[in-house]
Amino acid sequence: MRQQDLERVGDALREPMRRFVREARVRTAILVNRSGQVLAHHGFTRSYDVGNVAALAAATHSSAHALAELTGAGRWMHLHHAGKAKQLFLAPFGTGGEELVLVAIFDQDSTLGLVQLFFDRLVEAAREIPELGRELRSDDPAAFEQDLEAGLDRVLSDPQEE
Repeated sequence: MRQQDLERVGDALREPMRRFVREARVRTAILVNRSGQVLAHHGFTRSYDVGNVAALAAATHSSAHALAELTGAGRWMHLHHAGKAKQLFLAPFGTGGEELVLVAIFDQDSTLGLVQLFFDRLVEAAREIPELGRELRSDDPAAFEQDLEAGLDRVLSDPQEE
């Protein structure tokens, strides 16, 4: 996704992401495209974590997608891991042009059902963003690397925390 598109999408996602975090009562959330570009985030205390989670989300999405195809499932719906104190929800969704992945971490203040309910509302809001309705990727590998770094720099220099 080009830098100017990334900025417009990030601005448009800011309020839907805040609403998701508040209503679903999650502690940490990040929304990335399938390349790992960060579109929106909340709750991260270190920039290192944002980059790592973005890369892990993109890699997990790619692996789960390959496994879904291998098993004939077509596409995967979500991953959920329940730990002793925290739970992780990771889910992909299409917007018409972009495939996005949400990672949300929550604790006893929320439930999987609540996260799923407000995830569906976040998906609806994202699908209304015009830039996400068309393919925004570049086939140029050099441009991809520059866009990935610029997107991470933008997110890290303009925190969306509240």
